[in-house]
Amino acid sequence: MALHSYELNSLLIHKKEERYYVLALIFSIIIYLGLLVSILFIFLIPPLLLLPLFAQAVMMAGIRTNGVRVTPKQFPEVYAIVEEQCARMGFATIPDVYVMESSGVLNAFASRFFGRSMVVLYSDLFELIQSGGTRELAFVISHELAHIKRNHIVKQLAIIPALWIPFLGEAYSRACEYTCDRMAAYYTNDAEAAMQGLTVLAVGKTLYKRVDREEYLLYSSRERGLFVWLSEKLSTHPTLPKRISAVQQFAGLPASAEFNSSSRMVVAIAAITGAAVLAAAAAGITFAKPIVRFVETITAAAPAEDLLAAASEGDAAQVSLLLDRGANPDVTDEEGWTALMWAAQLNDTETALLLLEAGADPDIAEQSYEETALMVAIYNGSVEMTALLLEQGANPELQDSTGWTPLMSAASGGDIEALQLLLDAGANPDTADDSGRTAADYALENGYREAAEVLLGRGDAV
Repeated sequence: MALHSYELNSLLIHKKEERYYVLALIFSIIIYLGLLVSILFIFLIPPLLLLPLFAQAVMMAGIRTNGVRVTPKQFPEVYAIVEEQCARMGFATIPDVYVMESSGVLNAFASRFFGRSMVVLYSDLFELIQSGGTRELAFVISHELAHIKRNHIVKQLAIIPALWIPFLGEAYSRACEYTCDRMAAYYTNDAEAAMQGLTVLAVGKTLYKRVDREEYLLYSSRERGLFVWLSEKLSTHPTLPKRISAVQQFAGLPASAEFNSSSRMVVAIAAITGAAVLAAAAAGITFAKPIVRFVETITAAAPAEDLLAAASEGDAAQVSLLLDRGANPDVTDEEGWTALMWAAQLNDTETALLLLEAGADPDIAEQSYEETALMVAIYNGSVEMTALLLEQGANPELQDSTGWTPLMSAASGGDIEALQLLLDAGANPDTADDSGRTAADYALENGYREAAEVLLGRGDAV
């Protein structure tokens, strides 16, 4: 039986995630207020907020320029996993997914900057697809998508001061990891793959199949003491055996081992540390629910103030309201994406028509690959959007940074409808890209003979 949203959240979100976030947020607000009333320290607020954003922007730019982006043509089997899991998790748009060389490191992470989400898979982990570990890779991908779905990246930026407190920031991060493990196990519907995927992180993409899980968890559960405790409490991730055990419990499987609390000395140290955040904890107990409601209100209202955000959410009513208030229909984000591109990404013809009628230019190209809204529409198989853009004057001959045309994109996917629309709009089938190949060449290369015949029938080669 399908679960209601509230029931699903109660099931998937770790019980400590929101609790720790509220405590961290309260402490951070107190620090921010203290800085605001101090003439000396008021100058610390801009760097405190802007430096992490700047560092994140530089990191994402480095990944985009060096990593290999997963697309329907580049690692299509992995893109299919991403597409399927995004659909199951209710994503309006598919985040960018990149693969990067990792010098043997097995990991993955999610990031977000000004409305643009990204998942990065390290190459050694990505190579699971070559060793029959597709299910385990699906779990890892779903785990990172869960971070984006829960908005963990943005939330952590809001509680930067709380990261100064030993244990608090790490405790919130660990709770987030438990939540994402649960969400990934639920949306892949494969608890075994979840536990195997976590085992991969422990011993690698080859040896994980030989690990006796019960033995692994049993011996790990016997490790106790001050330094064992400190090792976990100062880490942003729970220990892998604990994460595996948590998945077992979530899936209703028999527990392989019991992970008990530590010694009296450890409890005493924890009590002393807890005293440092006693005021924040007391405030959290009193104001937790109002603050959560306030944060949710802010989060929900933010996209309503921005045309790009409204378009990326498919909110045509909000787009119309913002345009009526004088919003620039050609406003772009840091990547050069316009609201029309987001509408094309979603095949949202209602929003697209509003933007075009307000004067949006369909031929603006984004910065990374110099693609236009028409290229985005064809790339996503949006025939209705393709027709609308061409009717509104989109140039079917504009080429991207590699000389790729909309016609080539449609041909490589065997999209006959899009081909006909483009040819009727004046697209030249004899145009070649930087490698000297035409749209017909790409159709033949991908096995779409009918598409090639349509193109050759319109070209000079007949």
